Amino acid sequence: MLTRIITGIVGICAAIGIITQGGWVFSAAVFVLACVGWFEYHRMAEKNGYHVYYLSSGLGVALVVGLGGIVYHFEIEPAISLALTTMFTALFFIFNALEGLYRHCKFNDGKWIANTGLSMWGFIYTGVLFSHVIILRSFDYGPHIDLGFRVFEYGEICLWITLIGTWMSDTAAYFVGSAFGKNPFCSVSPKKSFEGAVGGFVGCFISVLALTIVYLGVPLWQAVALALSVSFFAPLGDLIESIIKRSFDIKDSGNFFPGHGGVLDRFDSLLFTAPVFYYIMLISSVIPMMLNN
Repeated sequence: MLTRIITGIVGICAAIGIITQGGWVFSAAVFVLACVGWFEYHRMAEKNGYHVYYLSSGLGVALVVGLGGIVYHFEIEPAISLALTTMFTALFFIFNALEGLYRHCKFNDGKWIANTGLSMWGFIYTGVLFSHVIILRSFDYGPHIDLGFRVFEYGEICLWITLIGTWMSDTAAYFVGSAFGKNPFCSVSPKKSFEGAVGGFVGCFISVLALTIVYLGVPLWQAVALALSVSFFAPLGDLIESIIKRSFDIKDSGNFFPGHGGVLDRFDSLLFTAPVFYYIMLISSVIPMMLNN
């Protein structure tokens, strides 16, 4: 328990410093997390007799997250960054298939479809989704916000709201489930209850709704859309990671955070809430602005 508490305190302090700093420091931190997350995924697959390709999947993760950092640093337009990411993803699928065919012809292990599919999912899960954490932090289609003690960039506020909503989803679900949980929610996570899921959804929804209205100044419909999306995708991300671990018969993805598990254990929900928050902001804020011009 002491290890868990110490890791939590250090992790929160590090997160505040890194997110506040932004720039290459933030991009480098996310890059490291993405690479460690891919390695955790690769190791889980290897323990079960599968192979996640290093060249296409592992290198692909490094490149696509690095692309997110470049987009952030050079302030590339969202439409261009989306086009670059889409193009790179399409190339990845081609190279992934070629690498899979080469390995199948060389080793003939009869697992080409499984290995290729796992490699593709690893690229999307730890690469494409992680890159959106950087892209969300770079979202600057809004005013800087002065909270008195410092001025926040618009994208930084967006990321903090996403993080707080994600944490609230998990925290509220835990406390409500511990106090009132009686009905199992999902067989994949037998310890989670339906009551806890409802509590997590409500807690997350209220938090995100209030924060977006107060600090982002968005219309009510947009705040509701953001709150509903984060409230839905936060537990979904957690369930998907539970399914992955159950499929590989693994309890924790790793031990990168002592007492808390691996990178995928800690960031499973954020990998889904960050992209959905970003695209709702992009669609509702940037596209109308571009059309008006």
